[in-house]
Amino acid sequence: MIKCFEPNLTAADTDAVLKVLETKVLAFGPNVSQFEEDYKKFSKKKYNIGFNSASSAAYLLYQYLYEKHGPCRVYTPSNGFVSPVYAAIKNGHEVVFVDVDDDLLLDMEKLKNKIIRDNKKTIVMPVLYGGVSGIREAYEVCKEESAILVLDSAHCISPTMKYDYAFYSFHPVKPVCMGNGGLLSTDDKEASEYMYSCRNFGRVQRGDSYDILHRGFNFYMNNLNASLGLSQLKRCLANANTRRANFAYLRDGIPRNLGRFVEHDVGSSYYLSTLVLRPGDSSVIMRKYLRERGVEASFHYPFLHKSTAYAQRVTLPVLESLEDRIINLPIHQQLEQEQLEKIVNECIHYSRSRRQSQ
Repeated sequence: MIKCFEPNLTAADTDAVLKVLETKVLAFGPNVSQFEEDYKKFSKKKYNIGFNSASSAAYLLYQYLYEKHGPCRVYTPSNGFVSPVYAAIKNGHEVVFVDVDDDLLLDMEKLKNKIIRDNKKTIVMPVLYGGVSGIREAYEVCKEESAILVLDSAHCISPTMKYDYAFYSFHPVKPVCMGNGGLLSTDDKEASEYMYSCRNFGRVQRGDSYDILHRGFNFYMNNLNASLGLSQLKRCLANANTRRANFAYLRDGIPRNLGRFVEHDVGSSYYLSTLVLRPGDSSVIMRKYLRERGVEASFHYPFLHKSTAYAQRVTLPVLESLEDRIINLPIHQQLEQEQLEKIVNECIHYSRSRRQSQ
């Protein structure tokens, strides 16, 4: 089976982990601060705070924003992961789902018309779908509206993006492969100090004791995962370049009568290769066809505004028109040339079979 996602592990990663196991320092340790320091090369931000997950980073960020601004209104697409939305709601903010454009990114024209100008602070949280960046317009809109730009950039590793806060996710099939982990990047010194404290139970050391200054839990990134992250960072951008080349191979080889690929800009990490099928075609049918022939394909994510827990009485016509037309094909850097050829050939065969059945 050619998998849509494949863990990115090498002998160098194994060696890094073994060195930490030899020291027996698995939880708190020096690799965390070193990982945070090295991550500046990617974020170009002054403060990079490591967490045990992106969900933790999002939760504490929205806790901080509530304490600083009170209840905010968070505008975000519905085609993202649930954790940031949960974090915002759980910390007293109002979440408003906004429609997307044809590339599954937050539609800024619709957003500008939707923003309510009242006593609530505005937060804009684009979803960088599949690693696609596309946030320059969002940054400009946020400047115009005096809004806060928060990036749900779980899939993106990019030094070119502009934002106020961004949280990243690291786990076995992300561009930075760890057992689990997350990080928040910002230039906000006050926020960084708050989050450094909160990830460690909210406590600040006082000699050989400590005081609890904020509400927090053990959200700390561990030393073992950080060692893996340090090893991964050394080749992260090179891996993104390989994924970019794999994406181009699929885009150029797969018949255009199937649909169109969502294009990536210069800030993309090429996490996904998203094919939007023509109206009337079914992602479910195509994914089943490919799986039966040894090619895994995926759909990300179920739309939150239609879910049981986060349902809203809102119509998002562009996003909803794409619900059964989104399919993600493998482009990870572990793919061999013959596997890329197989993916293209199976898509060609599928296209022919669809034409013959119509």
